[in-house]
Amino acid sequence: MILLCLCALLAASPPPPVALRAGAAEPGDEVTMTITGLTAPSRAEAGLFLSGKLSVPSHPLRALLLRSTDGGAHWTEVLPAVEHSEVLFVEFEGCQGRVLVGWTTEGPGELLLFASSDCGATWKRRSTLPKAVWSEWPEQMAWTDGQRGTVWLSDANEENAPVRAITTRDGGKTWSTPKEPPPLPPLRQETETRGPSGVTWKLSSDDQVLRVERQEPGGTSQVRAQLPLSWRREGNKLVPAR
Repeated sequence: MILLCLCALLAASPPPPVALRAGAAEPGDEVTMTITGLTAPSRAEAGLFLSGKLSVPSHPLRALLLRSTDGGAHWTEVLPAVEHSEVLFVEFEGCQGRVLVGWTTEGPGELLLFASSDCGATWKRRSTLPKAVWSEWPEQMAWTDGQRGTVWLSDANEENAPVRAITTRDGGKTWSTPKEPPPLPPLRQETETRGPSGVTWKLSSDDQVLRVERQEPGGTSQVRAQLPLSWRREGNKLVPAR
């Protein structure tokens, strides 16, 4: 009878707030989830996105893009596995999404652009960005529509390096250096954003959890989810380490 009650209790337990694939994590690895970006697209059906990386103490495991379609309560991975990298920027124009991923193991490396045409449900690799030198790294990314975008790069190994812009007019398939580059836009607040209905979303954290908070205009802040920061491998998935 006790066993039956326990099984019923487990079956009724709510699902965890985030589902993570094990990927290249080894048994015994201490995996850390680092979130550096929060995005609320203008199309409500796209949901919300958290971006960053999963790491072990020696290097990043893979780039991380999480999507929520229930107002921030639950999150799932939507980006194909890109090892030793992290998500640097996320942009949406309507349901056209663009994600810039950079190799971050032992220095700056390859830059990959991923695209989505279904409000961020699925993503496909679009191109590798051309770099003048291997140590170039993105300062900012912006899109005016689903086809025209700009990425601003500078040499990470050179102090006060000039910024170089590359642009695309075909959704990121090809890139060129314009004669008159657009000005570098100001840096945006990556841990707080306003959604299409005026709702403010923001992130806060301590050494154990990341909190996703929602605030209606003129209302009080509500914690929608608490995502563990420390993980370990269990079978083919990651589970909270504590």
